[in-house]
Amino acid sequence: MKKVIITTADNMSDATYERVCAGFREKLGEVSFERVTDNGIIGGFIADIDGEVYDLSIFSQLKEMQNQIKK
Repeated sequence: MKKVIITTADNMSDATYERVCAGFREKLGEVSFERVTDNGIIGGFIADIDGEVYDLSIFSQLKEMQNQIKK
């Protein structure tokens, strides 16, 4: 069984977290979840699926915008 570690900020509601988990269940089948809180990501989430990381956090989006502006 795959393990999905989902990192969220404190401001993500339980209902939104459950929708995120449901999406991963739909794509991956039977998986286990672990929720980690990190307010440094501001919002959104980071999913680590057996070492493969999907970063959909607000922090990473802001960082990418900052890098684009510097170019």
